[in-house]
Amino acid sequence: MTTSTYAYSCADLVDASALVRFGCQPRLRPLQFPQYRDLLKRYRMDGAFRDAVDAAAEGLELDVVEAHAAEGLILHPKEGSWLSYRLKDHPKLGVNDRLVLGLAHVAIAARAYPTAADLEDESIKRISLADVDDFLRRLTDKLREATVDADGLSVPHPELQAAWRLYAKLPPSRLTPTRQLAQSSTQRVIKEALAWLMDQGMAYPADELGPGHYRLAHRFRVQVREAAASAAYTALCDLRRAHLAEED
Repeated sequence: MTTSTYAYSCADLVDASALVRFGCQPRLRPLQFPQYRDLLKRYRMDGAFRDAVDAAAEGLELDVVEAHAAEGLILHPKEGSWLSYRLKDHPKLGVNDRLVLGLAHVAIAARAYPTAADLEDESIKRISLADVDDFLRRLTDKLREATVDADGLSVPHPELQAAWRLYAKLPPSRLTPTRQLAQSSTQRVIKEALAWLMDQGMAYPADELGPGHYRLAHRFRVQVREAAASAAYTALCDLRRAHLAEED
């Protein structure tokens, strides 16, 4: 909530709305659009204008997470916002598909950012379909253990438990006659999750490393940081850190 009493002109309010509009198009980059670049610079230097932009975003049920010089205005929907992306809103996905796709999304985040330090590290993370698939398959047994406490009683991660069981039944990769990954393979599911991240400006193909490789953008790290309290993400990060400790 903003508290500014600054008297805004109509032009100020138009500019504030325009910056939020740019932020709602996550694939746009400020360096490509002079107006975007200038408004972002004003946001970072002009407190009254920043308050106006924050208020405009709040009216749309968005939080301004960061004003990044290269990646632009990073917005995050408030809890329950009409702009929140929910897998259950996907018209073509059944319950099982949503569980496996959701697991792939969380696994990408946990594989790339398993610690609090990783969430603050601005270096670019690279990831591949095989990396994420291998991460989940190698941890299948540990995921099974993580869903049961020391007394053998189930712990409250029912969706995570259901997701890894479904995941473990699918083959890692299976090619169609046209040499594409079949729908019923885990690497295809991971590819769909990364395709969505690309649409949101949060991942890019790393063609220099070959097919199936991606770079994760600063914008993705910031969004993961905002959602780091999720139970599934916390559980997978715990397992990822244990896995890294074993490798050392």
